Amino acid sequence: MSSLSSCQTGFSLIELMISMTISLFLILGVTQMYIDGKSRALYFNGQAQNQDNARYAQMVLEGRLAKAGYRRLPSTRMNAAFPAQTTNGCAFSSGQALVRVDANTLCLRYQPRDNVDVDCTGASLSGVAGVSTPYAVFSPSNNVVEKITLSGGNLTCNGTVLVENVVAVQFDYGVDASSDEFKRKVAQYAASPGSGQTVRGVRYALLLTSSNSNLTGGMTSTACQNWTTLTGATSCSDTDGSLRRIVSGTSMLRNLMP
Repeated sequence: MSSLSSCQTGFSLIELMISMTISLFLILGVTQMYIDGKSRALYFNGQAQNQDNARYAQMVLEGRLAKAGYRRLPSTRMNAAFPAQTTNGCAFSSGQALVRVDANTLCLRYQPRDNVDVDCTGASLSGVAGVSTPYAVFSPSNNVVEKITLSGGNLTCNGTVLVENVVAVQFDYGVDASSDEFKRKVAQYAASPGSGQTVRGVRYALLLTSSNSNLTGGMTSTACQNWTTLTGATSCSDTDGSLRRIVSGTSMLRNLMP
């Protein structure tokens, strides 16, 4: 019977070091893939957020601006339906349905459409006196006034947030050449309507930003440069790595046009 025992050998130190080195490179590669994948996901999520926010901003602004100057009895003269009024920091002259307050703020007023209408805060207007009677003379004291402004990085209306993550806003006003109610046409656009001019349309632009920063990964963004070119504002900066997007449009005030 042979007493010769078989030899057993393990990993040598060199083999172990080589294995650990290869494993380390694999771990580093997988980690980098995870980081890159997460960065891409955050980037595309930021882009999608801005795109959705842009569409929503347009929808909301168009919806609110479309209400300006609505009269429950169309034959009522504008001066009668909308007498001079000052409320909530909004000063309207007789016949005015939309006014500029400052570079970031406008005010509009209208009469409720019916008893299922709501204001910009979502509050029901069903309790307004006379709203249940269609095509009847409506008391101007019950007109709805909405103040749209940029506040705390959001576009708000009467203190309620309409659109979040707004860096800046620009309004230009399409005005007529006279105060004649029946000469309803836009003669020019101006940053500030002149005395005796009635606003017939609004051209707006919003600079939106993603809710997260450090998403550009060092890539150069031209959003602020484009915003400066568009509006002349120089306060915009892309250094925080946030994703920014410009949304713009023009809304003709259908109740103040032919």
